[in-house]
This record gives sequence, structure tokens and C-alpha cells, in this order.
Amino acid sequence: VLFICTANVTDTIPGPLQDRMEVIQVSGYVEEEKKAIAKQYLIPVARNASGVKEENLDFTDESLSALIKQYCRESGVRSLQKHVEKVFRKAALKIVLGATESLEITSENLNEFVGKPKFLSDRLYDATPVGVVMGLAWTAMGG
Repeated sequence: VLFICTANVTDTIPGPLQDRMEVIQVSGYVEEEKKAIAKQYLIPVARNASGVKEENLDFTDESLSALIKQYCRESGVRSLQKHVEKVFRKAALKIVLGATESLEITSENLNEFVGKPKFLSDRLYDATPVGVVMGLAWTAMGG
């Protein structure tokens, strides 16, 4: 018998059980992997759910990259899925209301569909001033 479990945090697993488990740590996806998942799975599912045909909505690669970099920085793709679905819902509404027949989602008009970017840059300062910490550590025991 083989049991496979997933967890975001292993701190809540009792020690005796964790001793009998083989823990495999899997890191998150990089941008290229997220983009491939979005193209192959998230966009077709959202397109089907919203009823928007392929010729009515074009999701460009640059807009997908902007969506990943500026809105969805978590290691998984849950947030990316929610944002892609939001784009398709708003596009479907525009098409149904007759505002347009077809749309092209670009990095310039992306904010019309998902709002202002949550992340603007990787770095806050070009040159780090004295006394500014650029990292943060946390442990279950504190400190």
C-alpha cells in the first residue's frame, strides 16, 4: 500500500508519523513553467467555462508574462488561474454587451481586466541604503 499526501506546511504533522514518511520537497514553478501551464491548461479551461471563442480573444505571450510577473508571484498557479478566469469573464462581458467583437489582451491593457499591478519591481532601491535589511527569516520556534 502506498499513500501520497501533499502539504504546504509539515509543522503540524505529528513527529511519529513524520518519522515513518518519506518527505519530498518540491519547489514552485518558474515563469516559463507557469506560462506553459497557462497555455496548455488554464487558458483552454477558462475559455471553455466563459464561452469565449478562440477567434474572439487573443491572450498574447507578453501579457501572460506581465500577468505572472506583476500579479501572480506565488510558487503555485492558483492565483494565476484566478486571474486568467477573471480576464475571460470580463472579456466575455464586453463581447456580450456588444462593446467589441474581439479582444487582444496585451501588457498595456491588462490592467483593465485585472486592476493595478500588485508587484512593480523586484528591487525597492537601486543602491541599498545603510540600515535597510533585504531579507527576512522566520522559524517555528521564533526569531
